Amino acid sequence: MTDTHPTPVHEIPLGIRRKAIAVHEAGHALVAVLLRRDVTEALLHPPDGLSGQTRFADAESAPLDPTVEADRRRVADAIVVLMAGQVAEAEYWRRQASLYSPRVNSHRSDAAEILTLKSGLALGPEQDALFTGYCIEKAKKLVLQDAAQAAIQEIAMGLCETMSMLRTELDEIIARHRVKLPK
Repeated sequence: MTDTHPTPVHEIPLGIRRKAIAVHEAGHALVAVLLRRDVTEALLHPPDGLSGQTRFADAESAPLDPTVEADRRRVADAIVVLMAGQVAEAEYWRRQASLYSPRVNSHRSDAAEILTLKSGLALGPEQDALFTGYCIEKAKKLVLQDAAQAAIQEIAMGLCETMSMLRTELDEIIARHRVKLPK
């Protein structure tokens, strides 16, 4: 069992770190598909797969008007997708806790994007806390269900092997595991 001190990154094998990134991207991709976002691909960046990306069709970059309720829901869903990667990766590291306790820094770009998205909503501190809590809980409900965890593991394994997974492959895995939006 590790103590409370973070495990230095050089002491964590490359394959374990790559799998963590793959799980992170799988969380983004799975939740984006469930929320009907136009995902085109999930991938790990060469050469080592120690960073990744979930890609969306061009329509995803359309400007949003935070005064329109439908756009506010799209912002919330975008934030849930971003948080889903963090939730999925945190669960992966929780399962590795007997071996490693890393200082995770793969969330910085997600956190920056979340702040940018939230800035357009003009939330006060209390509203921001409630909104953030809502998004985190929704991400957890989506990612931590058993079927979703099984799909995330399969997607992550595929990403570790091939470095890329197209939407059709993501859809097949999600359907095979019967992952659905919780009621």
